[in-house]
Amino acid sequence: MDTRFAITEYPNAAALTAQLDELIKKPIYSINRDALKEYEEEYFEKKCAKSKEMITEAKNVIPGGVQHNLAFNYPFPIVMTKAKGNKLYDIDGNEYFDFLQA
Repeated sequence: MDTRFAITEYPNAAALTAQLDELIKKPIYSINRDALKEYEEEYFEKKCAKSKEMITEAKNVIPGGVQHNLAFNYPFPIVMTKAKGNKLYDIDGNEYFDFLQA
């Protein structure tokens, strides 16, 4: 059976529920807009350099550098290379939670 496009691993729902229960007990903290902007700029410039480079190249042949509207992200789209379960991985090796497909 070809499993390249099938779900091969299911998460432990009880463990995830326990993690979420602990998370919602924690207080919510706010962040200053300027501090957030500084963090975002630093994060994307340092940790997503390959994505930025690839999108810059793609803009030469694809309007906006992407083929669909879900990828128009600030400050530039992140180039994903892999997905596994509820995780996405970008060209720079960063890991993200996939809230659209999880």
